[in-house]
Amino acid sequence: MLEVINAPGTIGILGYGITGKAVVRFCEKRRIPYKIFDELGSQEEQFLKEEAKKYHLIVRSPSFTLSHGWTKLAMAAGCCCISELDLASCFWHGKIVAITGTNGKTTTTEFVAHALQTHGQKVVTCGNIGRPFIEIIDSDIKEHDAWAVVEVSSFQMDGGTLFSPDYVLWTNFADDHLDMHAGIGEYFNCKANLLRSARMPNGPQKHCFVGQSVHDFCENLRVADVLGKYTICSKFDLLPPESALNIGTQQENFALVQGFWTCTDFPIECLQEAALTFKIPPHRLQVVAKIKGRDMQTGKEKKVEFWNDSKATNFHALDAALASFNRAVILIAGGKSKDEPLEKFQKIVAGRIKALLLMGETGKVLCQALDAGSVKNLKMTYRFFPNDGNLEKLMADIVKYAFAIAEDGDVVLLSPGFSSLDWFKDYAERGNFFENGVLCLNLQNK
Repeated sequence: MLEVINAPGTIGILGYGITGKAVVRFCEKRRIPYKIFDELGSQEEQFLKEEAKKYHLIVRSPSFTLSHGWTKLAMAAGCCCISELDLASCFWHGKIVAITGTNGKTTTTEFVAHALQTHGQKVVTCGNIGRPFIEIIDSDIKEHDAWAVVEVSSFQMDGGTLFSPDYVLWTNFADDHLDMHAGIGEYFNCKANLLRSARMPNGPQKHCFVGQSVHDFCENLRVADVLGKYTICSKFDLLPPESALNIGTQQENFALVQGFWTCTDFPIECLQEAALTFKIPPHRLQVVAKIKGRDMQTGKEKKVEFWNDSKATNFHALDAALASFNRAVILIAGGKSKDEPLEKFQKIVAGRIKALLLMGETGKVLCQALDAGSVKNLKMTYRFFPNDGNLEKLMADIVKYAFAIAEDGDVVLLSPGFSSLDWFKDYAERGNFFENGVLCLNLQNK
């Protein structure tokens, strides 16, 4: 493959976002001629049939899947089409741990890196976590014994051919991104490409670790070529009780890391030490504050917990968050749909929450359905909060209302179940506004 990359001629780069710009820097450092094609308008020239014939190699950004029109043109013209992960794999000489999943992949990526660092290994995190894999090729970490811990999305593995990780951790699987994939089968198969591409010198079960839901979908979807090429991980007996990972789905994520760790022959004590010192990344099911106040109905003192799970942008994450509590929950939800049926949302929350506070595009639709009485088994307090242009004040108002209707011991949970990209910049802004509202409320009640 290096011969193709270094062959005379210009390389075509599809996309000029974070990934495309990293590929450009890689080419410029090596004086490899390139041309950028970007459908978002930052580059003037579009990728046409006549253009496709000019390039021996095309490097695709994640949004340019095999079904994308430009990718099809390139392949029809005989171009060698590779992903950014493929390109980076040709130049990385250390070990690769690839981590994917519908939910939990970022936390698991950071925890694996933290555990390896605790053991004194040279580690870099990259991929879907925010830093393209190709960017670390020119970093200070070049040793053959270094580890690249790579978070991988389904889009990055669509059509990947050269990316070959030493270990694969697949946290879980649920229907998500159906607005971007042609059905759940395509979504699953893109992720399953990681299992197909993994290096397996000691047998598949020694290198690939999956959660139970992955195995279940693999059987139900009859993906025969990857069945049996993994170990199902459910034990987390090495997880210290005091660890921040000792809650809900974090325990499931730890089970995969435990499976991976035990096959590396690294000391168990290092993994446990890492579990005790690891801090869960922001906006992933974390308690923000426990606020005291007076119950408006009884006048008695009450204590209410506020939890931030703004990263829950799909129903699977929402379901997991609700399963973490055995107390009454006031749920803050709603946002931009990923084409998941709203009926499924209703089934997830039915009988599990005492109040539903709604926002976003789907929040308005759900509220209208509740007003019309068309939603069964959702007899609860509910309210939609419209966007008046000040989103920080909006979230503060939701927080105040939640606290007003809460009783002693209740949980107020921001776990939207939908994308933030209708009203908010991203899930982090949504979560930050929520936390600001909680902290202001806490100050007012002291």
